[in-house]
Amino acid sequence: MQANSNKQLSFVKAYFSFLLLKKRWIFLSAIIGMLLGLSYVLLKPIKYIARSSFVVEDSKSIGGSGILGALSGQFSSEIMSALGGGSNLLSGENILELSKSRSLLRKTFLTSYDGTNKSLADVYAEKLKLKKKWKKSKKVGLDIQFDTGNKKFSRIQDSLLNTLIERVINKDLSIYKPDRRLSLFELNITMRDELLASKFCQRLLSTISEFYINTKTKRLRGNISRLQFLADSLQENSNSSIKNSAQSSLSLTDISPQYIQENVQNTIDSREEILSTTIYTEVIKNLEITKLSLLQETPTIQLIDNPDTPLEDNKNEWHEGLLGGFGVGFLLSIVVLIFLYEPAVHPKSESVLQ
Repeated sequence: MQANSNKQLSFVKAYFSFLLLKKRWIFLSAIIGMLLGLSYVLLKPIKYIARSSFVVEDSKSIGGSGILGALSGQFSSEIMSALGGGSNLLSGENILELSKSRSLLRKTFLTSYDGTNKSLADVYAEKLKLKKKWKKSKKVGLDIQFDTGNKKFSRIQDSLLNTLIERVINKDLSIYKPDRRLSLFELNITMRDELLASKFCQRLLSTISEFYINTKTKRLRGNISRLQFLADSLQENSNSSIKNSAQSSLSLTDISPQYIQENVQNTIDSREEILSTTIYTEVIKNLEITKLSLLQETPTIQLIDNPDTPLEDNKNEWHEGLLGGFGVGFLLSIVVLIFLYEPAVHPKSESVLQ
């Protein structure tokens, strides 16, 4: 054991002596690392991070507390389900995937940047210097614009816009839940322009919210439209029946009993009035129930943190580049020298390196 300890100690001394002999190489590597670190800090493009946090509150179940919970005890579950209650095709978790939807990102990209036809996609491509690259490319060779007023793009424009969308999904966009137990989400957009990052984050969240709420309430809103149209038609029919019944009643005031036909017509008009009024009442009741169900089923997306400027950026100070480069160069040179020096196996390696 003593022999092994002495052997290990001799190895350490040998390596230490070797590194002292190569101190010039180590110092030179550290200087080169400092220069590379400083160059990296100065040349690295600055990226701005737009952060937005929000809460998604989904509708409660049909059997839970509240207005619909009380109504479900009076009406069958089939009727309430048909009205839209209990539908949970979209849950808050789907926000994570909706944020990466190409159609929603495309819609966000084609919104105006400054109130003109200049879109967010135009600014994004300019900041990445892609427009110059496309113009010089043999495959494109055109000055590509993504104007907001353009309703139909060419095949090349669609292809390049899809390229921008793919880049955002893979590099610039992230969304996650800080705590799986909560309905809190955080959306991060990283871009080279501060104002672009802020606007893109806000527009994307607005687009997601609009799509999510419209999809969750689409069936209920359709039911309300149909019931409202039916109620308006029945109201006109009921009003007409009431007028006919009133006219029939007046015609019986001075009529002779031998004219039975007038009595029959009065009875028919009265029955139609009762039927129209009864049906109209039931439709109005279902319409109000559906409106209550729409209020219950409409989710709420509450914004907590807005990506206001100035935004956080990834800019490093020049002294951080110097210190980081010095440390990397110093350590890397030591590792390389130790890897090359093997005194037990190649005793002449030191003379070769000198």
